[in-house]
Amino acid sequence: MFRIVCLLAALVSASSEAFADYPDRPITITVGFAPGGTSDVAARILSERLTKSLGVAVVVDNKPGAGGSIAAAATAAANPDGYRIMLSDPGAFAINPIMQPQNARYDPLADFTPIALVGQSPLILVVPSSKPFMTTKELNDYLKASAGRATYASSGPAGISQFGAEVYLKRAGDLSAVHVPYRGGAPMMEALSKGEADFGMAVLASAVPLISSGAVRPLALAAPSATPLVAKVPLREQLGMKDTTLTSWVIMIGPKGLPADIVKRLNGAINAAIAEPQVKERLLKAGIETYAPATPAETGAYLKQDVERYRSFQSELGDRLTK
Repeated sequence: MFRIVCLLAALVSASSEAFADYPDRPITITVGFAPGGTSDVAARILSERLTKSLGVAVVVDNKPGAGGSIAAAATAAANPDGYRIMLSDPGAFAINPIMQPQNARYDPLADFTPIALVGQSPLILVVPSSKPFMTTKELNDYLKASAGRATYASSGPAGISQFGAEVYLKRAGDLSAVHVPYRGGAPMMEALSKGEADFGMAVLASAVPLISSGAVRPLALAAPSATPLVAKVPLREQLGMKDTTLTSWVIMIGPKGLPADIVKRLNGAINAAIAEPQVKERLLKAGIETYAPATPAETGAYLKQDVERYRSFQSELGDRLTK
């Protein structure tokens, strides 16, 4: 019995020492979309600061596909040692598991460890500048007259931008348009700038550069209040579309079973980073508003709440997201 107690004590001591040394090699932040999208932009800004504060290289690994589910599945299967974490988004964690469970072979709550809230970016309705639509009414009139021919771009099947577009179409009068998916927010915005689709519900963080350059035209913002970056763009609620506030959040998560000491270390480093004025300003200029610092438990509660909120849309949208 004495030997067993000693052995257990030695194991606990060795484990504690291992956590005390964390991190001692590079950390990878997985992103479920191509470079240039919301999660990618936030991950790259964070990685720079975390590299300094944690004392090891923090790198970004883009794994696009299946609305972020490929990256999420890889994270769920990763060794829970704190060296592979993910900056998650609503597509992979709140929309895909509900609307296309065949692409999301994981439980968005049970198979992951919440680490920290990072930020959010509202959705914005944009059209190519080459298109004649100057208002949502003009766009809607075109959609009504062009059923079966009108198109919208998205960042991928069952992702936040397809979800947002279908909510818009449903609430604008049960309209329809052909879905044209791309492999991330940046490719989606590039396609819109070239006029490859008639409109898109983009995450503001992905849309800001092309709105600023004039390549796309913003028509309505799906936010509860005005945003400085697009202060003159009307809110969807002001246009008579109630309860259509939609934001894309970025939340740091890890695989299930991530040790509490490692979670605490990462949570503290991330909260310190997003509290820094320079980091907050860079994120805000990219269209991402940082959250107030949150504990891992608060992060998990927020994630659970938002998964349930998206689930509430399921009966309204029906099979729209499977088209």
